[in-house]
Amino acid sequence: MKQHTIWIILSVLVIALASCGVRQEAQIDDDLVATQVSIILTQTALSIVAEPEPTTTPTLEPSPTEPEPEEEPTPTLTPTETPTSTPDQDDPAQRLGAPAWTVDFSGDSSPWDFETTQALFQTADGYLNLTARANPNWHSWRVSDPWLQNAYVEASIQMSTCAGADRFGLATRTSSDGQQFYFIAITCDGRWGFFRMSEDVNINTIIDFQSAEPLNAGLTEPHRVGIWMKGSDFTFYINGVEVGRAADATLADAGYTGFLIAFNNTNGFTTRVDTLKYWNVP
Repeated sequence: MKQHTIWIILSVLVIALASCGVRQEAQIDDDLVATQVSIILTQTALSIVAEPEPTTTPTLEPSPTEPEPEEEPTPTLTPTETPTSTPDQDDPAQRLGAPAWTVDFSGDSSPWDFETTQALFQTADGYLNLTARANPNWHSWRVSDPWLQNAYVEASIQMSTCAGADRFGLATRTSSDGQQFYFIAITCDGRWGFFRMSEDVNINTIIDFQSAEPLNAGLTEPHRVGIWMKGSDFTFYINGVEVGRAADATLADAGYTGFLIAFNNTNGFTTRVDTLKYWNVP
């Protein structure tokens, strides 16, 4: 009887220990799966590269055959050189060749999509559409990869239904907490400036708003907005034309890239971002 009781106790202990082992193993597997999902999502955000547009060759219809005329002496012509277009060496997008990275927002979403009461960043119709709303002069921004330090970064934008100081910003070298970054701002009335955002939304002016010849008031036509950054030196381009330079060593490390928007005159105005590109600088 005692021996039978001992066997029962031992059997219960074995079952209990086995159950504990199964629960512990399942918990470890869940943690590993969650970690792997996180890694996959991060890599997906890093790998958004626009595919080149397919090139189509036009099909030519054959022309009707006509009787060949009698041969006549053919005058000797001196060949002339065909003029070729020379790349604009002042335009970084031409001088640096093919970009190292491009996103054209042709998909259904992007890492910059988000929505609050103050702003809507939404990928649709081949653009990242940034809309400012609710409170005037409320700066809303969103940053993501690419993570850049020394590079030329350029966004192609178009602003519509805006006025005055309604503005768009291209942000660079954003800190890991998203609170500090540099940004070039473009206003609807054709001005630009360079600023440093610090904690608690304190905007430090490095170059105050000023006019630039390449900017058209209204910005209804596409404009390319670019920042060349190397160390503490920054050079700014609009449509490939240099519009200014600045030096600031506050944010020296690499950081995220993104976009900013705020309205002053037009509640609900939208800036459309067509492409975002960057080049490595020599």
